[in-house]
Amino acid sequence: MKGKPNLENFLAGSAAAAAERPASGPSGVGPTSVLVSQRRTKSIRIDPALDLFLKEEAFRRTMSSGKRVNESDLIEEALVGHFRVQDK
Repeated sequence: MKGKPNLENFLAGSAAAAAERPASGPSGVGPTSVLVSQRRTKSIRIDPALDLFLKEEAFRRTMSSGKRVNESDLIEEALVGHFRVQDK
């Protein structure tokens, strides 16, 4: 019989997602390195054309890099650039 699901593992993305995450080091990868561990869920509504663009761009980057690129990664990248968030 299965035990109760672990909410922390689910929110962290389980072992499959952990394998895709870069190893965190003291140097940091970029401006989003601090934000990754503190992600929050936001529910937003966007124009259908932007939704299609996000889907296509995520797919294109996934195919070119060989690593999964999520739409939320693209949104975060755009927001970090827009607000010029610096790694502190």
